[in-house]
Amino acid sequence: MNDPVGLGERGLEIWTALKTGEIARDALVLEAARTADRLDELDNIIQGKGVLELMQFRLDFPDGDDEPFVVEVKFQNVLSEARQQQTAFATLVEKIARYGLSATAPKGGETKPVPAGVTDLDRIRAEVAKRTG
Repeated sequence: MNDPVGLGERGLEIWTALKTGEIARDALVLEAARTADRLDELDNIIQGKGVLELMQFRLDFPDGDDEPFVVEVKFQNVLSEARQQQTAFATLVEKIARYGLSATAPKGGETKPVPAGVTDLDRIRAEVAKRTG
């Protein structure tokens, strides 16, 4: 399976480490990768380090019109959007960890007991470490 176009550095790392070839699971992994990239871009904005590079615009200028063309893009509530993206990312990470290498939920609603203090992110890190050996 080819790497998706448009992923940033962190998104590509997540995709490469967690893709399995299972369509449903890889869809979750891809969305987690995209969300991680969005979080990086939002963090850059919050820190005043740049603009949101994930957005692209195309402007068609009318022929023969000498009037200046002004485009204004405003980003309001960036912190709120970052929190929403963090929640979405955490949900995706939890789903990926819950289903492990399978695209389907465990049979009978059974899940393996998780030791106290182990988070879903810890389980994904362990899975990545296991795959990268």
